[in-house]
Amino acid sequence: MRFTTSRKIILAFFLIFIAAFAGFSYRYRGFMRAGMNYGLHTSLNERFNVIFMLRYWVEFVGRMEPDAAHFYTFDASPAESPFTQALLLYHKANFAGAIAGIEKEIAGHGENEKRLFWLGMSQLRRGESENCLSPVLHAQHNSAEHAQYCALPIRKFHQNKEYSRAAAKTFLKLIENYDRKNRLYHWLLNYSCMTTDDFPAGVPPEYRVTQAFIDKFYGEGRRKTESRFEHIKFEERAAEFGVNTHNAGRGVAVEDYDHDGYLDIITGGSFEELRYYHNQGGKTYEDWTERAGLADRRQPFFISVTDIDNDGWADILVTHMFHDGFELYRNNGNGTFTDVTKASGLMDKRPVNAISSGWAPSWADVDNDGDLDLFVPQMGMDIPFANGLLARPRMRSALYINDNGHFTDVTAEYGLADVVYDRYFTGSAFGDLDGDGYPDLFLSSPIVNDSFLLKNKGGKRFEVSDVITRRDGGFSTAFLDVNQDGRLDLFQGGFSDARSSVEMAMFGESEKDYRSGKSAVMIQQPDGRLVEQVGFFDTPGGTMGASFGDVNNDGCYDFYLGTGSPEGWFIFPKLMYLGVPETSGCAMRADHVSMTNSFASVQKGHGIVFFDFDGDGLQDMYSSLGGMWPADRWPNQFFVNRSNVTNTWVKIRLRGRKSNSFGVGASVKVAARNAKGEPVVRYAHMDQKTAFGSGPYLMHLGLGDATSVTDVEVFWPASGCRHSYPAKLKELNILDEAACGTAAGR
Repeated sequence: MRFTTSRKIILAFFLIFIAAFAGFSYRYRGFMRAGMNYGLHTSLNERFNVIFMLRYWVEFVGRMEPDAAHFYTFDASPAESPFTQALLLYHKANFAGAIAGIEKEIAGHGENEKRLFWLGMSQLRRGESENCLSPVLHAQHNSAEHAQYCALPIRKFHQNKEYSRAAAKTFLKLIENYDRKNRLYHWLLNYSCMTTDDFPAGVPPEYRVTQAFIDKFYGEGRRKTESRFEHIKFEERAAEFGVNTHNAGRGVAVEDYDHDGYLDIITGGSFEELRYYHNQGGKTYEDWTERAGLADRRQPFFISVTDIDNDGWADILVTHMFHDGFELYRNNGNGTFTDVTKASGLMDKRPVNAISSGWAPSWADVDNDGDLDLFVPQMGMDIPFANGLLARPRMRSALYINDNGHFTDVTAEYGLADVVYDRYFTGSAFGDLDGDGYPDLFLSSPIVNDSFLLKNKGGKRFEVSDVITRRDGGFSTAFLDVNQDGRLDLFQGGFSDARSSVEMAMFGESEKDYRSGKSAVMIQQPDGRLVEQVGFFDTPGGTMGASFGDVNNDGCYDFYLGTGSPEGWFIFPKLMYLGVPETSGCAMRADHVSMTNSFASVQKGHGIVFFDFDGDGLQDMYSSLGGMWPADRWPNQFFVNRSNVTNTWVKIRLRGRKSNSFGVGASVKVAARNAKGEPVVRYAHMDQKTAFGSGPYLMHLGLGDATSVTDVEVFWPASGCRHSYPAKLKELNILDEAACGTAAGR
């Protein structure tokens, strides 16, 4: 009897456990699905690295507290111990206070791995702050030197070597006393020594980065690359132009907001305000934030250009990392903006107390009615056992259909409710993959095996497509024709934690063992499948912001990848690649030139936009630097293109009539000829690039050695009209849909 009773008790507990587990799995189905994806598709080492990142991120996001305006900061965060207080000081960029607090903790309670790690990080960041940040912030004139601070290969070494050398000693002690195999610790030791000119001699050989990495950034490989591409010249002039915003950099949106013919910049950071920089005739920039009515707009995240009412004036959408929603600002056409969020209907379906974490939004005319519709990806996954703001209910990713400037959430009606429910998406992009006139949608998730390609079914709904086979986690994304064969391909920036990125890039661990951190282009095949072009980018590493353009006008896309992750210890070079012309198109490879022109800043990178700020026909690059925390603040960079190239180009703006005003979603084919009479053909589609860097709705197409344009063919989706236009080289050409006989005037 006693045995039977025991069995019944055990069975009862077992059933209760099963019921509780089932309830938990149902309540947090997205979290459980993500765990299963990592369990099935990644190695044990990669899972450990991701968990290490997530535990850190959840802890410190959970420590942020809202102020009276519902913006989150560390200003009022409680600290339950002196060590916690020291870590909060670190995240608030008080590195001296963090060092003092951690040293006091070690003196009073002894040394352990966590205390040593944060001591080393605080020492390293204090060295950067005093030796790199200060001269960059106070640079007054055009100089190649200030771009060399904290960029690989490091050429401007720390003048005060005290803190980086102290960090190197701390990391060496951490390795030898706690974890000799930890590649992250090895890399931090290597980097600390690089800043003081103690590399490579100051790093024991067994902890040194691979010879291949040394050669690429410091050795013969670097010298060969610099010699081969000596004609590619950029000057970093952000300080000179007054656009070196010092913040935890996030979005960038570039457009001609006042119709003066020059491209302006709107940018911002997670713990600062929106900034509007007006282009002063291609010579410099002036801060117009206050006069534009955009002052005191706090904590912008993504900033995206649109035209909600087809008046031809560029409006902007601003999302936030953690806030009650996002904002839509209408351009009044007189140099000012008005907040029209409430009237737009965008927040009509926001659940009570739900927090918005809106990532890379994308615009397209989903139903071909002539208005730009909107998709906003959200960090829509519920997280168990979370505290603070992470415990609040989530806004889910959503599709909003535009009807004359008023937006309606149609996520369910368009078949997307199950796709977005309890999922985390960071990137989105529209593009007409199959040429049926309706834009398809790609949703990029940092979670392995959780990105989706969705086929637009006649402007009425979306269905999951199986033409893509890549399962890696990713971040920013965009459609583009990489090989110039007339079919749209797909770019997806790879997202990864710091440990995995370092293991692959700095220490040569096999990329086959990782399912994240590898940026990729997926080439559309004749049968419509998207197949990853393995090895297009030769250096793996987690990216956040990324974009593309054509800096040498050879007609092939160049890519600048802004590396980063939420981790305070993510120290990794930005990656710059040049496309390679091949016969009549572009090769399925790219030349790695990060080690030139001080492109390879190790500060976290977000919004990046390629654009010609001064009208000289060469695309420049604006890059927003900084990251998740106030401690990640760094001045933005502006690389002005001074390359010695003779390739030619054409610029195109579209003027929609039945289609939306900017012609978003239209496809363009430029046919030209060179002096030998040989054809030069390039394809493009009108969009905003990758959204973290919202580019202007202005096509800048390199045409190599072309001497004349013979024809520009435009397909306007809303009218279904295909029309040929004349165009001139080295000029901005305005192509109007009104020239199409079937397009109604507007």
